[in-house]
Amino acid sequence: MVEISNLRKHPIMNGAGVRLEADINFTDMDVKYPATSMYFDIRKDYAPMFSTDTYDAFVLVGMYLAMYHHTDLRIRGNMSKKLYKNCTWYIQKILCDFSEVLRPAKIFVEGFAPTQAKGSLIGTGISCGVDSLSTIYDRFVRESDPDYRVNALFIFNCGSHGDFGAPHTQIVFKSRVERAIQVADELKLPAVVVDSNLHQFRHDNDKDTVLFLSFYSCVLSMQAVIKKYYISSGCSYQEIKDYGNKNHHHDLVTFGESFLIPLIQTERIELIIDGCQYRRSDKVRNMVNWEIAQKYLNVCLIQKGADSTNCGKCSKCLRTLLTIEILGKLDDFSKVFDIEAYKKESLAYKAQSLENVDNEIFYKENVELAKELNFPMPERKPCYVLNGNVVVINDK
Repeated sequence: MVEISNLRKHPIMNGAGVRLEADINFTDMDVKYPATSMYFDIRKDYAPMFSTDTYDAFVLVGMYLAMYHHTDLRIRGNMSKKLYKNCTWYIQKILCDFSEVLRPAKIFVEGFAPTQAKGSLIGTGISCGVDSLSTIYDRFVRESDPDYRVNALFIFNCGSHGDFGAPHTQIVFKSRVERAIQVADELKLPAVVVDSNLHQFRHDNDKDTVLFLSFYSCVLSMQAVIKKYYISSGCSYQEIKDYGNKNHHHDLVTFGESFLIPLIQTERIELIIDGCQYRRSDKVRNMVNWEIAQKYLNVCLIQKGADSTNCGKCSKCLRTLLTIEILGKLDDFSKVFDIEAYKKESLAYKAQSLENVDNEIFYKENVELAKELNFPMPERKPCYVLNGNVVVINDK
């Protein structure tokens, strides 16, 4: 059995920070993990965000581990009744449909957490990628209703920046935090940084599932002050419909994030999926004239420490810059992208997009956008794939 107990909040870093922590034990199980507790760290002045009256922040990863090891989960304390019911009735079914290695787990709790909502914060994450900036643009710049307008930004270190404890992970995380704070300062919004060790419980064959559950857990850890939180999705509703069944045990976002996230809520906090109403190319189109995007957009897969320039030639740079080129705005993003590197690769990438238009979401989006705006793309006929490489035939 997986058991989570001893929930506590205590000072760390010589009193400069505060940790919300709970022990995790694997009873009568022959498994080894590099940690015996799960935690979230935050700056001392944000300490009231953490609450010790519920284990909600530790339930999702604990439940996943129980499902992965085909055992049950015991919580030595209280959790939200709403989250308990959703985990028991619905969430586990979605996860089992997604991955054949998971099995349903019983969840035993000692009681249920208070139901009163006290939070006033409406948050979203800030990675400075297309999805996060799109949500900030829509839910802060464009939104005027105070009941739905973002009033705080968050950045979580729970796996998306690299493996736990790796030196390069901290370099990347620090660079992204600095960029996020610059954006938050320009928007006059607080930027709350949360460090966690939940990604110490990842498995090599299923890393991304724990990553996403860890991200949602970071949000739940601060339900004492957050009442709404927008999760930025990378896929449109249509793309989830078209490609979801192809992503079993591969991509939880495409498979079912749109109907999973609304179930991850308590009586005090609501998680809202945002961005599914757009294709990614439409997100870029909406904010292509936004100065913040032109100064801070960061999508690059090749991190160079403190260097925040996008390389212009990795897969994410190429697909983003193709969208920007189709929109006629390449020069506006020259401060954050290596445009010359992109230009050297763009013809081959356009040919590759046409070649894979029926197989990959992001290729299809750009090809559709190019057609909508009468942007010239290379003919499909004079190119072919040889040993995984696109070869463009010069028929002059």
